[in-house]
This record gives sequence, C-alpha cells and structure tokens, in this order.
Amino acid sequence: MVLHAGAYEDITGEEAYAARLAPLFEKYKNQYILLGNLDGADLTAFYKNLDVLTVTSLNSTESFGLVQIEAMRNGVPVAACALPGVRQPVTMTGMGEVTAVGDHYALAQALNSILDDQASYIKSPQLISDSFSPQQTATEYLGLFRDLQQGKRDSSAAEPPAYERLRAMRDGE
Repeated sequence: MVLHAGAYEDITGEEAYAARLAPLFEKYKNQYILLGNLDGADLTAFYKNLDVLTVTSLNSTESFGLVQIEAMRNGVPVAACALPGVRQPVTMTGMGEVTAVGDHYALAQALNSILDDQASYIKSPQLISDSFSPQQTATEYLGLFRDLQQGKRDSSAAEPPAYERLRAMRDGE
C-alpha cells in the first residue's frame, strides 16, 4: 500500500497533471491512499508507520528534502532520486538508496534492497536529529560565515563540520 501525505488538491499550476492522474487514483484507491496535509502527532504517526519513504521527484527545482530528515529521525530509510538537493540526505547519512531520476526499474530495485535488509539502513536517529536541527544548522552557518570573513577557511572548502560526522556514521566509523 502507498500512503501519500501532503497536498494533492487545488495545487496552482498542476490542474492538468491532477486531471491526468485522477483516473489512476480512482482505479487504485485501495492501494494508493491520499492522506492530505498532516502535522503534529498525525505526521509523527505517519512516519512511524512507514517501511520506507520515497522521494521520486522529476522536478529539477526540487531542493534538499527535509521530509527525508523527518523520516530518518523516525528510523525510516529513504529511496530518493538523484536530483542534486534531493539526494543529499541519503548520500550524507547512508540511510537509503539513490536512483536515477525517472528510472522506475532502479527505484523498484532500491525499494527491494531497502525492504530486504531494512536494519542495515537504519542509522542513529539522535545523530540525524542533532546534525540537522535548526540550532545546529544556524550554529554551523554562523561559524562558516565567521571563518570565511576572517580568512580562516577557503570558500571552496565551505562544508559544515556536521557533514564529517554524518559521513563517519554512514561509513560505519
């Protein structure tokens, strides 16, 4: 069963797309459930009931996926497409698989890999929470800006320290 959380009605600019998908949603209404927007306890319950989260956008303007961080914080691995921002949470943490954009065969293989060995994809929810918290993000940006301003860091090496911790977690160090 596929659970879809998020807006799906009256999305400006997507009317034709929605009309094209409507017959499929009707045909598969028992297998593909449109939940609408969720927040608070409902959103937490949603994540806790997932086996895997998929982020398969075809939209080249899609950016870093906070939805992935939320899933990972709840122990849910992710199958994501290889769009630059979308792939980052998975590549940074190792908590899932990244597939080519629009390659549904690769997506199916990634989902099978994750579902067949889910435990190997689960990483420390606390480290993920700590690394991506708003406070940590702000602290690292401020430190980065200060170092750049003071000439302590070359702008080509402007990667926050949390990335090192995440790579170490991903690589089992």
